[in-house]
Amino acid sequence: MDIKRTKKIDRARGLVKTKQYLFKCPICSGQMFIDDHKSLACHNNHSFDFSKKGYLNLLTAANSPSYSRELFAARHQVCLAGFYDPLIDKLIEIINAHFPDNKAVLDAGCGEGSHIYDIYRKTQEKSDNVFAGADISKDSINIAASNNADIIWCVADLAKLPFLDKTFDIVLNILSPANYSEFQRILHDEGRIIKVVPGPQYLRELRGIIYQGEKTVDYSNREVVKYFRHKLNLVDTYDIQYEFAVHDELWPHLIKMTPLIWGSSEEKLIDILNTKVPQITVDLMILTGMKKLLD
Repeated sequence: MDIKRTKKIDRARGLVKTKQYLFKCPICSGQMFIDDHKSLACHNNHSFDFSKKGYLNLLTAANSPSYSRELFAARHQVCLAGFYDPLIDKLIEIINAHFPDNKAVLDAGCGEGSHIYDIYRKTQEKSDNVFAGADISKDSINIAASNNADIIWCVADLAKLPFLDKTFDIVLNILSPANYSEFQRILHDEGRIIKVVPGPQYLRELRGIIYQGEKTVDYSNREVVKYFRHKLNLVDTYDIQYEFAVHDELWPHLIKMTPLIWGSSEEKLIDILNTKVPQITVDLMILTGMKKLLD
């Protein structure tokens, strides 16, 4: 018996048991609880087991993942190198400005979990905070749950989140597709949705190498921002721009973490890997919004 993993399961069960009021059954929408079999269940006998790493798979149907495990593993290495640290610090500042005391935070579309983990790690002195990460990719959540953080990890569909109405203060959506109807449903009336989107210069050097004049190097977030404004009451926007020094060991991970290389031939991929740059531009926009309440 793997004692370390057993303890991890028990720790996750204990955490979820104290926060079971968050969950609704993804099948029948009933409230959930930890049952006698130590699974997360509802009164209609729909039951979901914990994985050995302590996460819950709350998908009700098989899915074809959009991103590969290799992409998530590469992104994890880039995050560990501190690539997004200034973004994380700004997000913590924004979250604490609106909710200085206890808060429940969900990272919706959390990928391999580095962003919510870093926020948790830098704010964990507030023991009553609740942190959760949800993503449709089992591979990504498997990586996310590798740490020993008190974070609730779920494999879940953003179009059918397994949480009850008005259970979160903050919904984060970082460089990920959004489902604003679900985000608003699970958000408290005074809560915030915080979305991070690429700015026009994001990964500009990498785009230049990959596209080589075939497409514009700049990226436009105009339609994404317009849609955010349409679905939510926009509160604030923030721009995060900096240059990140790239060492040789990180360069392959930086390339593999992005879908930009999809469709590239093996020959072109080798050329990209051999064309190194000393630094990469990080250009991000943070949008904060509140749900639109009916009069």
